[in-house]
Amino acid sequence: MTKFRNLLILIMLFTFNELISQEIIGMKEVYIDNNLVYKNETDKLFTGIAQSKRKNGHLVYEEEYKNGIILSSNLYYNGQEIRVSNKTIYNSEKPLVLSKEIKYNLDGQIFERTTYNDDGIKILVEQFKNEKLTYSCQYFGKKKNGLELGYAEDGEKLKYRCEFINGKKNGIEYCLKDDGTETKKEYKNGKKIK
Repeated sequence: MTKFRNLLILIMLFTFNELISQEIIGMKEVYIDNNLVYKNETDKLFTGIAQSKRKNGHLVYEEEYKNGIILSSNLYYNGQEIRVSNKTIYNSEKPLVLSKEIKYNLDGQIFERTTYNDDGIKILVEQFKNEKLTYSCQYFGKKKNGLELGYAEDGEKLKYRCEFINGKKNGIEYCLKDDGTETKKEYKNGKKIK
């Protein structure tokens, strides 16, 4: 048990050391060649963080790299505090291929998350309010493909449901209005049949 604990402490120390010892440079100090990022000064693959700041020192944007591959990027709100507005996570196995995009409100809570498959094709969009899922829609690229669901602000009561195939409604569309009225319409290949 003691050996395991000591090993765990060593792993944590190495991880923490790597995080705090990352090189931070300006965006103009790197260049891209064949989807990999190099440091201008050494012409070697860059590991660290490249940032863009305003003249007043306000952090606007940054990208994190490991061995020349972009891992993530952050776009920041313009304000006194450093707050992320948009975070993009990339596929670490395929340079510049999107994995996830996350949008934050000023309180730091996620209000929208977009997920991509291993090839960078959009497959899911989710929206949140007060950390509760209020909307979810499956995609294949730019077209809705799968279930589209809408929930009440508490994230529990289903208010809308419809299935899409290749961007067209297909099946029963269910809608629950604020007054409690339910409606159901049936679609086939985008055309209303009932």
